[in-house]
Amino acid sequence: MKIILARVGFMKFYQGSKPGDEKPIGGGSYNNKEIGHETYNFLNVNGICYGYFKPNMKSPFEINLGRIERDCNDDKIDNVRVIWFATKPGGGGQVVIGWYKNATVFRTIQSHDYLTQRGYNIKASVDDCVLLPISKRKFPVGHGIKGEKKGNPGQANAFYVLDDKGQVKDLKIPTNAWITGLIEYVTNYDGPNISSREDEILEDILTAEHFSGGQGFQSNVEARLMIETHAMAICKKYYSDEGYVVEDVSATSSYDFIITKNRLSRFVEVKGTQTTGDTIILTKNEVELSRTKGDSMVLFIVHSIVMNKKTVKEGSGVVSIIDPWKVSNGRLTPISFTYRLN
Repeated sequence: MKIILARVGFMKFYQGSKPGDEKPIGGGSYNNKEIGHETYNFLNVNGICYGYFKPNMKSPFEINLGRIERDCNDDKIDNVRVIWFATKPGGGGQVVIGWYKNATVFRTIQSHDYLTQRGYNIKASVDDCVLLPISKRKFPVGHGIKGEKKGNPGQANAFYVLDDKGQVKDLKIPTNAWITGLIEYVTNYDGPNISSREDEILEDILTAEHFSGGQGFQSNVEARLMIETHAMAICKKYYSDEGYVVEDVSATSSYDFIITKNRLSRFVEVKGTQTTGDTIILTKNEVELSRTKGDSMVLFIVHSIVMNKKTVKEGSGVVSIIDPWKVSNGRLTPISFTYRLN
C-alpha cells in the first residue's frame, strides 16, 4: 500500500473560510496571520477534492515520491492513501482528521482555475474522501513513548512509511509499531463521516452548544473537546468502579464505550453538556444505534458541566443514565432540514 501522512491545521470542515471556521487552528506560523491553503481540502469541486499541505520548509516544497513508492522518478503517483492529521486544539496531541483513498499525489504544487487563491498537490474523488466528525478525531498519530522522538512525525509536515532509502520501515520495533495500527484503523473504519451539508449543519449545532465567547478559549471547538473528554472520563470511572471492563471504542465506532461484566456486553453513548440536560442533540447515527441495539444500548449523560476560563472545572457535572436507551419518536424534534433544489 502506498501511503503518506500529511499534517495540516485543525478545522471543522475544510470547505473554505466560514463564520466559526475561518481558518485552520495551528498547522504552522503561516496560519497565525494568514489563511492556510489547506482550508479547502474537503471542498467538492465537480466531484474532486483538491488537497494541499506544505511537506517541508524548503522551497520548492516538493513531496518525496520516492518515499511513497520506491525509486519513483515521475511527477505524480496514483492510488495513494493520504492520511490527514492535525494537532488537537486544547491539547491531546496529534490526531487523524480524515483521509483520501486512491489519491493522486504530485511532486510539486499544481494550479487550478477554480482554486484561484492557491494550488494543490493531492487530489482524489469526493467518494474516496473521509472527513471525521470532531468527536471522532481521536486516533493518535505517533508512538506516545515518553522522551522518545524517533519514529514520530517531526517538524516536516510529511511523514513517510518508507525510509530515506525507499525501504519499508521496521514496523515491529516499538517506535514504528503505531504505523500498523494506524493503517488498520483507516482501512477498517466504519463510523460516521462528514459527507453532506446536513452533516455540516449538525456539526455546527453541536459545536455552538459549547460556545466559549468571552471565556478565553481559542475556539468553541476547544471547549467542545474539553467537555467531551471530561464526560468520557467520568463515564469510564463510573463503570470501572461498578466492576465493568471498559473499552473505549469512540475513535472507531458510532458509540463510545463497550462495557462488559459477567460476559454480558453493553454499548454506551456518552453526552457531555453545560446545560441542565433536559434536551440533548443526537446525530442520525446515534438515533439509529438506539433503535438497532435494543436493550444493549445505554445513554450516559453528564450535564451541568462548569467551565473555567480555559479548563473544565474539576469535579463538575451531574450524571444521568438511561439504561436501556430506546429512542422514542415522540421525544425527537427535528432541528434542521436540507432542501434539494434540483
